Amino acid sequence: MMPLPRSRLTWKLAALPVFVALVLLLGHELELYLPDVEVWIQGFGVFAPLGFILLFTVLTPVFVSVDALCLAAGVLFPLATAETVVIIATYLSASAIFFLGRDFLRARVETFLAGHQRFAALDKAISGKRAFRVMFLLRLTPLPFAMLGYALSVTGVKFRPYLGATTGILVYNASLVYFGYAAKHLTGLVQNRPAAGFVSYGLLVLGLGVSVAVLIFIAKMAANLLKELSLENSAH
Repeated sequence: MMPLPRSRLTWKLAALPVFVALVLLLGHELELYLPDVEVWIQGFGVFAPLGFILLFTVLTPVFVSVDALCLAAGVLFPLATAETVVIIATYLSASAIFFLGRDFLRARVETFLAGHQRFAALDKAISGKRAFRVMFLLRLTPLPFAMLGYALSVTGVKFRPYLGATTGILVYNASLVYFGYAAKHLTGLVQNRPAAGFVSYGLLVLGLGVSVAVLIFIAKMAANLLKELSLENSAH
């Protein structure tokens, strides 16, 4: 029984430098491709967070990656500001997607969903007393944020439960914001740049570990939900 824990520990230790390298690579890539956006956002001065919220809300309904926007927020702003901005922008963009899908794009959304099996039974899955729970957990799955929002908008779900269930993605988004923030500062450490303000690199690394653990937990919950829904659909 002893070799199994050892092999798992060995695998985790071997994966650690790979993870660190990926974080540093992320920081480097963000520095290459975000300067123009950063200049534009910072041009708003004290209204820079509002500018980013506007950018997030406009781009998300046209399928710009929410993951990339969350990482960008972590690079562009102090951590508390970035997390707050992403929370507000997530709710606003989810609202925009809901009303666009329900009032303006319903026919196109329904036509698109008809050809995708995993969305076919969505209306049935979120009916009844479990509707909020299922929508909440669906936000933990790897389904694209905008596409899931459009899919939900053409079901019988009401706006308030829909918006409340959007909370399910906030933990994931917050983790991505932290990844962006940590990648920026850890890359600066490697390049011997002075830290902006007081930054504890030990706490940054600890936070990364916690974020990874949270994302793994979310992934497991999402996988269980998708399996459960698949079994229910096959039973019907």
